[in-house]
Amino acid sequence: MASASIHQAIPSATVLAPVSDRERIQVIDALRGFALLGILLVNMGLFSAPFIGWVIGVPRGEAPVDRAAEFGVLWLATGKFYPLFSFLFGLGMSIQMARATERGVNFARRYARRLLVLLVFGLAHALLLWNGDILFIYALVGFVLMLFRNARPKTLLIWAIALLGLSFAIAILSAIANAVFLSAMPMDAMNLGGFDPDRLLKDLYAQAVAVYGRGAWGQIFVWRAIEWIIVLIAFTFNSALQILGLFLLGLYAGKTGLLQNTGAHRRLFVIGARVALPVGLAANALIAWGMAREGNPLTSGVMPLAQAFQLFFGPLLTFGYLSAIVLLSEQAWARRLLAPLSAAGRMALSNYLMQSVICTTVFYSYGLGLYGQMGAAAGVLLSLVIWAIQLPISMIWLRFFQFGPLEWVWRALTYGKAPAMRRQGAAAP
Repeated sequence: MASASIHQAIPSATVLAPVSDRERIQVIDALRGFALLGILLVNMGLFSAPFIGWVIGVPRGEAPVDRAAEFGVLWLATGKFYPLFSFLFGLGMSIQMARATERGVNFARRYARRLLVLLVFGLAHALLLWNGDILFIYALVGFVLMLFRNARPKTLLIWAIALLGLSFAIAILSAIANAVFLSAMPMDAMNLGGFDPDRLLKDLYAQAVAVYGRGAWGQIFVWRAIEWIIVLIAFTFNSALQILGLFLLGLYAGKTGLLQNTGAHRRLFVIGARVALPVGLAANALIAWGMAREGNPLTSGVMPLAQAFQLFFGPLLTFGYLSAIVLLSEQAWARRLLAPLSAAGRMALSNYLMQSVICTTVFYSYGLGLYGQMGAAAGVLLSLVIWAIQLPISMIWLRFFQFGPLEWVWRALTYGKAPAMRRQGAAAP
């Protein structure tokens, strides 16, 4: 009945148009905006220093304030916000699919084009700006997600739980195998024939600092491309199953109306805020302590085990964050506070890529050249400054325009025509 009434209201609904202001769900945009801060806090360590530093446990500063900041990021952000983005990605697909069905449009073809555009965005981002890109991986896994688009909610939930459980089991088994290997063959015993893997990685770390901090653009491009391929392979093997599981969880949530009708599922969010949030905070504090204490996964059996448990307790804290924001959105005073987050979330693609532009300009040689020189505390402060700038800019932008600049490009390429950019008359609600 509802579907029929929509078709009567839109008699020429043969073209799937971009979502309007009235059709948007503010709490979803607010969650996406909130995730932007957490993603930036985590990515800042990878913007400002080599990826290899994470592998060999090089700290970002030795001062107590730097160690406290590193612990805080590990505790509250690492492994908590890309699950939120992944969940929202699957949820977004569900909402778009429902709208396509209501309008009688071929969803699969249009969504495949959307993913192809995202793939190009990700490739350009990885090769021209920063090799920690997630868009390319999301687009690839998104094509797999499309295979589940017609599955029933129960089927989606079973697959999601199975994939997340399998990802966690593989990580645990890998951590145990690593601990057994290290106990049988310590790192210092591997220095055979003059080959010292630890020394090699430290030399690569120093080379990366020199290239990104003082090298020419061409040198940075080559180094970035090589690192991106390595990161892409490692991330695919380590995280693809978890990301697909989270996508499916988001698709399940969309089909069951979890965030489209939060009132009907309020009890679940209350449990999330009262149970998942405190348990997640406590468990992740312990995990962060273990990761910060052990540091180097090449010489510690504890570090990989802590990372494995983060695959379970990280998303648990994510659910706690999500639940708290959903419950806050029920209050009028809180909705006003969430409005800037919603604006940033509506421009998530533009804000995400702008973070890369700003940070690579700060750290790379063609900008301020601060690569490898900024401690964790300064990195957190810089993240907060960038976020504090992006929030009001997003609100101001959306007073005059319907989309973020890159969101407009994404829609134009997806729908095959350029949607109206400027607002007519009143500012954004």
